[in-house]
Amino acid sequence: MRENEIRVIIKSNNVILEFPKCEILTSAFIGKNGYTKNKEEGDGCTPIGKFSLGLMLGTHSNILNEKYNYIKINNNMYWIDDSNSKYYNRLVDVTKVKRDWNSAEHLADYPVQYEYLIEIKINELNNPNKGSAIFLHCSNGESTQGCIAINNKVMKKIVENINENTKINIILQNK
Repeated sequence: MRENEIRVIIKSNNVILEFPKCEILTSAFIGKNGYTKNKEEGDGCTPIGKFSLGLMLGTHSNILNEKYNYIKINNNMYWIDDSNSKYYNRLVDVTKVKRDWNSAEHLADYPVQYEYLIEIKINELNNPNKGSAIFLHCSNGESTQGCIAINNKVMKKIVENINENTKINIILQNK
């Protein structure tokens, strides 16, 4: 259902995010190196395509959404971006797994951007070097490493209104 689809429209001079379900139309930031149809780890590009949403996390104790599971970020949480790790492109709690990675994103280090965060499942099979830690998250006013970033008040509204059927469609519009 299109009303329950988050659309990110990349135009030549700007990026727009719309979510008709809750009447959202806002500007957005994408990867510092633009966009790609062939995502590679560390390329700084936002992937083009239609994707499912995954985990939802944030810095708040709870949120107003009973239809989607929410996890509060703690100091033990890392998202693994080392392609050689068996945990590649996964959230781990370092107190519960044996470390086998050389590179990971410590989620607690980004309290502004990750006030609210939703995983975009661009690499559902966790294939090595095909992209990790791609999220829809709050903006710090700058381009991203491949994520999509928007104003935190708008992000809060999205977090409160998504469900397990919500998809994100990142499209290039050449007009």
